[in-house]
Amino acid sequence: MLENLRSLAQPHGGDLFLLLIALAVISLAVLFNIRKRLPLDQLRRVIRGAALVALLGSVFAMQAGGTYYAMAIVLLVWGVLAGLIFGKEIGMRR
Repeated sequence: MLENLRSLAQPHGGDLFLLLIALAVISLAVLFNIRKRLPLDQLRRVIRGAALVALLGSVFAMQAGGTYYAMAIVLLVWGVLAGLIFGKEIGMRR
């Protein structure tokens, strides 16, 4: 099964693309679980940090060439989802 995933990911950056997807899913799961325990100012910092990582990572991925555009999209989607999760939590606390 791993070979099928590797062959599917090969045009989009190969193993690095699979690693990036795994890290994005794991980090979103962790962020989703810890969002209730963080104070409001920490939630805002996490949103800013996620936006910074997503924007810088996507810029570097796009500069690397057309093969890595899928990585840029994954990073941007990750940043948007992290922002939505924490933004919703901030809204619920107000």
